[in-house]
Amino acid sequence: MIAAYALNNGRLDKAPADPSGEPPANALWFDLLSPTREEEAVVQRIAGVEIPTREEMQEIEVSSRLYREGDAHYLTAPIIHQTDTPRPEVTPVTFILTPKSLITVRYATPRSVEFFIARAARQAGWCPNPETVLLGLLETIVDRVADVMERVAAELDAVSRRIFYDPAGNNGEEKTEEQTNAEFQAVLRQLGRAGDLTTKTRDTILGLDRVATYIIAAETLGVSREAKPRLKTLTRDTRSLAEHDGFLSSKINFLLDATLGMISIGQNRSITQQNNIIKIFTVAATAFLPPTLVASIYGMNFKILPELNWEYGYLWALGLMALSAVVPFLYFKRRGWL
Repeated sequence: MIAAYALNNGRLDKAPADPSGEPPANALWFDLLSPTREEEAVVQRIAGVEIPTREEMQEIEVSSRLYREGDAHYLTAPIIHQTDTPRPEVTPVTFILTPKSLITVRYATPRSVEFFIARAARQAGWCPNPETVLLGLLETIVDRVADVMERVAAELDAVSRRIFYDPAGNNGEEKTEEQTNAEFQAVLRQLGRAGDLTTKTRDTILGLDRVATYIIAAETLGVSREAKPRLKTLTRDTRSLAEHDGFLSSKINFLLDATLGMISIGQNRSITQQNNIIKIFTVAATAFLPPTLVASIYGMNFKILPELNWEYGYLWALGLMALSAVVPFLYFKRRGWL
């Protein structure tokens, strides 16, 4: 799909197609979304540039992402999108800057592009030429990345409180082992998603920083005096965001280690409790072995068993069984086995 945008009273509005169905040749910005071969040919004929294929846009070498062909400069950067979904993605976006127009080639719709289109339609004089359209797009993407990082930072603060400051449930009662394990599993999933987001935002930040550095260094671009301060601000923003992204990554690793430590402590506590229970059963079984022996002896039907005809034989047997149970119990307790 081809969307062409032209100036209308200083604002960047979507331009209607001409009677032949093609975009107007005087458009300031051609936005290609998942273009077909026919649509690529139309823009190539109007702008006089080659449109890179999707495979070429996905090249990881810097020389394949930032280069010049004739009067056109090709700038490709990975842009994060779907950040509000459980599966954020990174999509390559190519910016082709020519003296007359800007051409963007993309195969997804990042939210930042939608924000830029809406802002450029409201704000007069913000994008009077292709160069400023490119700068406006880059600035909007940086703002969007900053918003995503702020949200990740807030989520990490909430995770930190769940790990260190919320040992009890909502009613103030201690959580059961099952509840604790389920909550820590949820924390691990949340940390994993935060780590994925920070990794993808870092890819976007580094890509934008390389694009801005290329624009500043490319003398053939002829960056205007008004655009240079915006470019310098853009590079400062990307580098500060890269530092903040590194801080968030460190915090994620710290919280991940803390969560795994809490899980390990819980498992050790459970094992200790099981060992104590087994020890109690073992001591109890050992303590009742002597009474069992005594009872077994007096339960035998021997002809000669003096205590059988003794008036106090039954009491004697009971007392002997009690004594044989108490003595091991006191011994175990003194040794600290109970």
